[in-house]
Amino acid sequence: MSPRLPIVLALAVAASTVPGADARDITRARSDRMACADVQALVARDGAAVLRYPSARIDDYLLYDRYVADSGFCFGAKVAKETTVPAADTPHCPVYRCVDFEPPYLFDLFR
Repeated sequence: MSPRLPIVLALAVAASTVPGADARDITRARSDRMACADVQALVARDGAAVLRYPSARIDDYLLYDRYVADSGFCFGAKVAKETTVPAADTPHCPVYRCVDFEPPYLFDLFR
């Protein structure tokens, strides 16, 4: 048995027990069954949530996406952009969703 094997095994066990953000840990909710203020409070409290709501075009079909409190909850080169989801008290509840960052066009900076 190699003298380094126990160290490697200990590191592997330690790394596997580090708590991390699991996809199952994210809050999921039906936005159309909640007041807009409650939807916004849920996202603000948790930082991110998967919101589901019925499609306006297809019967019995739920749409969903991940909505965030701010750009700090976006991954990679993404930023938070305002959008809306339906809520129980309004069809357009403002929330934020992560989208790809698009830098301004270079020549727009000189206008």
